[in-house]
Amino acid sequence: MLIKVNAENTTNGNPRRGWIHLSSGGRFLKFYDEGYDEGGKEFQELRKKESEELNFPLNITPKEYKRIKGLVA
Repeated sequence: MLIKVNAENTTNGNPRRGWIHLSSGGRFLKFYDEGYDEGGKEFQELRKKESEELNFPLNITPKEYKRIKGLVA
């Protein structure tokens, strides 16, 4: 499952958007920072294969965004 998350932009105006990849059992697998390349080639391939995707973004705080971005499976 892919879940899109949004946080407020940085002080320089850069977006904080990304995708959380979860297993079918709800286990965290990886975080993909959307950035300006839409998550990169690996993420784009995953998105084509992934059947479940949350169709609306979850709004989170910048602090939570930073915490999630630092997670490693």
